[in-house]
Order: sequence, then C-alpha cells, then structure tokens
Amino acid sequence: MRFTIGLPITKTKYLKESLASIEAQTFKDFEVIIRNNANTPEVKAEIKDLCKDWINRPNVTYEESTEQLNMPANFNKIVEKSRGDFFTILSDDDVIDKEFLSEINMLALKYPDTKVFHCRVKLIDGQSNFIGITEICPEWEKQEDFVFQRIYEKRDFFLSDFIVDTKALKEIGGFSEKTSGWGVDEVTWSTLAYNGVGFSNKLLLNYRIFPGNYSLSLENLRKRFKDIEVMHANFERIIRETCNGTESIYPLDYMLELNRKRTQGQNDLVFKFHAKSGNLIQNLKFYFKNKSLLTKKRALKDLIKTSF
Repeated sequence: MRFTIGLPITKTKYLKESLASIEAQTFKDFEVIIRNNANTPEVKAEIKDLCKDWINRPNVTYEESTEQLNMPANFNKIVEKSRGDFFTILSDDDVIDKEFLSEINMLALKYPDTKVFHCRVKLIDGQSNFIGITEICPEWEKQEDFVFQRIYEKRDFFLSDFIVDTKALKEIGGFSEKTSGWGVDEVTWSTLAYNGVGFSNKLLLNYRIFPGNYSLSLENLRKRFKDIEVMHANFERIIRETCNGTESIYPLDYMLELNRKRTQGQNDLVFKFHAKSGNLIQNLKFYFKNKSLLTKKRALKDLIKTSF
C-alpha cells in the first residue's frame, strides 16, 4: 500500500466534496481510514449516512469514537491503523486535486530518503471562492531552512497539504498529545524534516477558510497558551539539533531569539482575542495568571481597550 489518507470527521457541510476529491485520485494505490469523531449522536448518524457508500469498500476502514477525542488523539487512532508507506490527513472541509497523490508519489521517488512532502495551496472561502494562494518553495530544502521560514513567519503551514513517511511518523509516536491540537501539525512536520522536505509547486489542495473551522471560544483560547508553550519547546529542540554545528548557516542564538519572538507574538495575539471574548473580571484574572507569558504592557493595554 503506497498511501494512507486519514479522514477525521466532525462536520458535514463540505464532507461530500472532500470524499469526492478522494474518489477522483488518478493514483489508486491508497487506503482511506475514516474516523467519525462527532460530538453528538445526531451528527454522528449524519456523518455515517454520508459515508455509507464508502464503509464496505475493501480499501476503506470506518470507525467511530465512543466519545469525541481531541485532535491529536483522534489523529493517532488513524496513524495506528495505517498501512501505507506514506500518510496524510484530509480535513473534512478541504479538497485535494485529482493529481495530489500522483504528484507526491513522483516527488517521493525522486527523493527516496526524504520523510516530508507538501504542495502549494489555494485558499478558498465557505462558498469555494478564491481568496489567496500560498508561497512558492524550493522543490527540496534542508530542515534548518524549512524551520527558519516558519519561525520567521515567511511560510504558511496547514495540515492537509503534507504527506509524511508513515514509519517515521510512528517512530516519533505520532502526533504529540501534549497539545489540544493547535500547532501539532507544524511541530510534527518540522520534527520529521531531518532528511529535508520535498515540495510541489502545483496547486494540489484547496484549503477552506471560514468561521466554522476555527473556534475562538474562551475555553479554546485558554488552551492555546499551553499549545504555544509546547510549540516553543519543540522548535527550540529542533533548532538546537540542526543549528548547533559548524555546517549550519543560521547562528544558534539568532534562531533561538526568532523562536522566542514568535512565541511572544503568538501569546499576545491569543490574549488579544481573549480580551475581546470575555468580561473584564475574567480577563483580569486570566491576565495576572498568565502575565509571565505576555508582553505585559501591550497585553494589559489590549485588555483595557477591548473591555470598555
């Protein structure tokens, strides 16, 4: 089996389009592992009905969560069952081009030691209208360049545009379950990039940006601080491993400082959203509990400005 496509499903609005894009793949040596991870019996039943034509196919495994799992735990249930040489996750609201697997397969044959591959992405809205496009990357680059582009915030990272070596993914324990899910993809891809990263400049994924695919609830915003902490620690580990020798063009202190500034900016941004979502008393409590993570004056200014 060459590829495993994991399809973790929590929503139904665009599911038919996602399934149709899998059906249309010109490269046919793949399996699909569907995990119905809905949070209510009603949605779970709706998902199962939409997947009814897939459930009994020989290359399809269908599973349901007894209770809704968080993102990394749900992903890892799929990783455990995967049999393909390469593994990818398709979100239930995104669409892959019919040549997605074919193009990545050609890259994998060209760079047989590489564990991570991705493609250029078209950004669409809830009505499938074009709203943007991601940057061009080298066809192959070193791990340190890949990480630099991310922490310097020159590069967009998504989930479904990446395909990774399944054995290598399993060897690192799959997706880190220390987070609620935010940033778990970029940490995983960056960790697996030790033999470089392959890239196709063809637009092989339509990534959908709409209000329903990202939660700004107070509960989820508070989890983001822990997620950012985990991201920071993992990128620091990768930086120390890749930029601590004479062969690296990036000074170690420079990269560590970039990582620190990026983490600070992420914390400040999350707190700004939090300040818009809560009342003043909630925000003051949250601010003083987490102020060591924030640029204090800026965060307090945002809190006061948005609370009155």
